[in-house]
Amino acid sequence: MPTKRSIIVALAGINLFLLAALLLSSYSLPAAYAQRAGNSDNYIAVTCEVDESFDVYYVLDLPTRWLHAFAPSREAKGALEYLGSRNLESDFTRG
Repeated sequence: MPTKRSIIVALAGINLFLLAALLLSSYSLPAAYAQRAGNSDNYIAVTCEVDESFDVYYVLDLPTRWLHAFAPSREAKGALEYLGSRNLESDFTRG
């Protein structure tokens, strides 16, 4: 027969387990939306590592088939600098 002390310890452990389950089930991460719902099929964005400390951000405009390139600005921290664009339709239809 278990002692009174072991029953109290078991009940306290069960309560802690139930509290942890309640806290974990009630918390959810906030949703992150990369694009608005109306324009989700107009653009594709991807990054490409040029070297260890430098990435380029590419945006593909699907309706016009233009590829735009952006890179971090060296002057303004956190700003993007426009590098240029390519017309992919004319690039891939050349014979």
